[in-house]
Amino acid sequence: MYIVIVGASGIGKRLTELALSEKHHNVVVIDKNEERCEYIARKFDAIAINADATHEETLDELDVKKADVLIATTTDDATNLLVVSLAKNRGVKNLIAVVNQEESKPLYLEKGVKIINKPDIVVAEMIYTSIKHPTIEGFLNVDDYAEVVRLPLLPKSSFDHKTITDIWVHYKSLVVAIERKDKFIIPTDDLTLHEGDIVTIVVEKDRIDKVVSLFSE
Repeated sequence: MYIVIVGASGIGKRLTELALSEKHHNVVVIDKNEERCEYIARKFDAIAINADATHEETLDELDVKKADVLIATTTDDATNLLVVSLAKNRGVKNLIAVVNQEESKPLYLEKGVKIINKPDIVVAEMIYTSIKHPTIEGFLNVDDYAEVVRLPLLPKSSFDHKTITDIWVHYKSLVVAIERKDKFIIPTDDLTLHEGDIVTIVVEKDRIDKVVSLFSE
């Protein structure tokens, strides 16, 4: 796979490491910072281009139209948006960008770009959820409408001895996995929950408070 990564700091550097660890990807990194490019080239034995990816000639010299995917990881949304726009105009089908500001999302979505929230936004959401719902053991924000949470079924929970169907019918929440002692279970509709289960559940955001409370009381 031909992968073009724009930005050689935190995210871009780690992404380069992961992609090259599989040995069969052709990875090119672009960054305006010469020191970061030198580090990438030295550390990962990768191709690192010290150039401005917002200049059309930079992408053309790399024959970016042959890229399987381009990922824009800089800390500037305007830069990321321009880069993915140029790449899209050259025929790159798979475009991914880090979004640094929430208000920038619609601009990316209009261009069909897969967006990834900046890590500090994700971490802040996770911390706030942990404060608001201390019983949650894991959390993933799916979109503006749903979340995936990992919840323990505490003593005297309203869901103890309830079936998967009971949860779906009454709370429109989808149980996708259950951890029970040393077992990992993909649930069927008639499976009964028991105290001590760790339940992974997809829940609509406007129902999460109610569902979390019912797992713990």
